[in-house]
Amino acid sequence: MELNAILRELTAAPGASGDEQQIRETAKRLLAPYGEVHFDKLGNVVCEVKGSGKYHVLLDAHMDQIGLAVLEITPEGFLRAAPCGGADKRVLAGEEVVVYGKEPLFGVITSTPPHLLSDADKGKVPESLLVDIGLSEEKAKALVTPGDRILLRHHFRELLGSAVSAPALDDRAGLAVLLYALEFLKNANSTTDLTVVFSTREETTEGGAKAAAFAAGAEECIAVDVSFAYTPDAKHEDCGVLGKGPMIGFAPALTREISEQLEEVAMENQIPSQREIMSGSTGTNVDVMTPQAGGMRSGLLSIPLRYMHTGVEVVDTTDVENTGLLLAKYILHKEEAAC
Repeated sequence: MELNAILRELTAAPGASGDEQQIRETAKRLLAPYGEVHFDKLGNVVCEVKGSGKYHVLLDAHMDQIGLAVLEITPEGFLRAAPCGGADKRVLAGEEVVVYGKEPLFGVITSTPPHLLSDADKGKVPESLLVDIGLSEEKAKALVTPGDRILLRHHFRELLGSAVSAPALDDRAGLAVLLYALEFLKNANSTTDLTVVFSTREETTEGGAKAAAFAAGAEECIAVDVSFAYTPDAKHEDCGVLGKGPMIGFAPALTREISEQLEEVAMENQIPSQREIMSGSTGTNVDVMTPQAGGMRSGLLSIPLRYMHTGVEVVDTTDVENTGLLLAKYILHKEEAAC
């Protein structure tokens, strides 16, 4: 599997939280070689991989991305917008965007020149988000409706070494991990029953994963998401390290035995990994998946990512590969232990 090509394809497909129609078509096509694929009522893409029937594991990564939603069209033709998910308003000024109205429209988020800012306003985050699509109010209203989604314009870039940058690597990198693991398990003739979910709405309500977990009724669930990779302006204790392998979650919200088993499998197979310590919930889909259908044992694997919720998110493809490899080896380890 050529990870750069997969990541390029996955990050190119638009899919704002709650409006994932285009990315789910891409997801369905990429999952089709591994099992029976369907859409559920909340738009999740669900792939059922049949095994021996002895053990059932749910794997999840969310396919939605942060963006903006149009609130109104001003008399001057600008689009007033609000975050849809946790968009970082500090870095949005001057960004290129695509407005998904009656047709995709190029736009830019407005930025006040520093010369026109008062001393009191310098350094402040703008309260209002305005998008300039270059049209009058009348022409803008013919193409754009309040509620339409806005996404940061796609720019997939290969950096030096094995790093890549793009919007929506949170959590399209997680989708790539699950595809990598599925390919590995298929070649290894895995016997585990899998329900693989590319879920909707994580960035806003986590509703997609909650519904999918209830319907699956699996014994165990593992979520794959991204987490914080260290940069010099962050605290070491809050972050993993880019290029040092998957971050194995340890938290009260998770099953400690699974966390420890993931760590053991990583060591046995010489897969680099690092611990991620959380003192409560994880902030990922696994929090809402675990209690469903009478409860599931749960684990979390995270890919280190820099600049989360911006248009220049960065991951190391060796981390993506090693996360997929660890997940596949963990499932095969459980099969061997059950024999």
